Amino acid sequence: MSQAFFLKHMQKAKLIEGKIGMSLLKMSIPMFFGMIGFALFNFFDTKFVGELGVEPLAAISYTVITVLIMFAIAFGLGTGVTATVGKAIGENNENKVKNLTTYGLVLSLVLGVIITLVGFPTIEPLFILFGASSDLMPYIKDYMELWYIGVPLIIVPIIGNSAIRAQGNTLIPALIMGVCVVFNIFLDYGLILGNWGMPRWEVFGASLATFISRFMTLIASIFFLHYKFNMISMKHFSFREMFVSWYEILKIGVPSILTQLVIPISIGLITRLASTLENKDQLVSTLQVGSRIDFFAIAVVVSLGTVLVPFIAQNYGAKNFNRIRHSLKISRVFTILWGLFATVLFIVLRDKIGPVFLSEKPDYIFFQYMSDFYLIIPFTFIFRMLFAVETSSLNALQKPIITGVLTFIELIILYYPIAILLSQDYGYKGIYYAFVIATVVCGTAAIFINQFVLQRIWKKSLS
Repeated sequence: MSQAFFLKHMQKAKLIEGKIGMSLLKMSIPMFFGMIGFALFNFFDTKFVGELGVEPLAAISYTVITVLIMFAIAFGLGTGVTATVGKAIGENNENKVKNLTTYGLVLSLVLGVIITLVGFPTIEPLFILFGASSDLMPYIKDYMELWYIGVPLIIVPIIGNSAIRAQGNTLIPALIMGVCVVFNIFLDYGLILGNWGMPRWEVFGASLATFISRFMTLIASIFFLHYKFNMISMKHFSFREMFVSWYEILKIGVPSILTQLVIPISIGLITRLASTLENKDQLVSTLQVGSRIDFFAIAVVVSLGTVLVPFIAQNYGAKNFNRIRHSLKISRVFTILWGLFATVLFIVLRDKIGPVFLSEKPDYIFFQYMSDFYLIIPFTFIFRMLFAVETSSLNALQKPIITGVLTFIELIILYYPIAILLSQDYGYKGIYYAFVIATVVCGTAAIFINQFVLQRIWKKSLS
């Protein structure tokens, strides 16, 4: 066994041995800062574009749907990589770890190129389908044309960082994301608004800033995977091994991708519904800005859910079911306490959030919509957080189809039809109320379903 793998294994043993709470805390803190960095990127990107006016802000809000489709594919595939690599680590299979990582990166590159080739020529018809007006199309093209070219630069490092997290190291992915975010914000401020001697390229500047910063994350991710962790190897490239690895990854990745795709599909449906209501630009902007801001509330638990995947995957591979059960108990208690705090905080601050984004060109309809959003939506926080914890566990236990079904029921079967119904009587607030109902129902159901699945797997392992 190589020295590099031995050192990595010593790091990874922390996930199958030692204090559970401390292991989760040590992994979650770097992951949290990485998540906050991602949220800050979205915050400043939105804020700087918002200073250009409500039309550019609305245009960027429509692009969120397509961006989320790409991230759905990337994060779904990343879940497959984390779960399979983590389980291989728990089984102490060095060769399998390298194959899954190397061929997973190849798969991510292939998918990135396919998205670029399909997406670029379909920009205009797709956004017309979403309900975007012709006035917004120049802004949308300014952002999306370069963004599509850079899709491989986004997907490949996400998969690389997923492989790094599978061994229990969340610090390096967080540092990579942190540097990317700082550089992206710097470029956003310069290229969108023409500051620091840079050209004022407005919406195109936002896209260019993302392109450059994501290229940096690609280089950094590949560097660490190859030189620090020795997880990439092309010396014995085999198409047979590649397809075997792809099958293992996609067995979990495809259901996870489909699950993740439900989110942008739901957003697309809700955005189209919002486009039929009064003050559609302000409402669409509210829904998209709100989803970016309340991520600050749930980022702590999303970070915990993300690190639960390698933690549970490794302990699943090592058959340490007591550690899995205790990790879930700790996670649930923390989630409820943090959720209560976040709910109260956002309700108190509800009137101060909207003006942050259109300070140069105030829009008081947008401000009112944002205030109402944060009077109602914070009541979903606890249930959204619990849903993240439980579905992360299900993915790590290699039951992603259950996660997909739960997500589909929440966002398509419940949220969208209820939003249509309630918006007829309550207008834009009906969309908010519908989200609360769907989230409470499915967040609660996820707890009981995950408990049932874990018990069945545990009993089966004893037979």
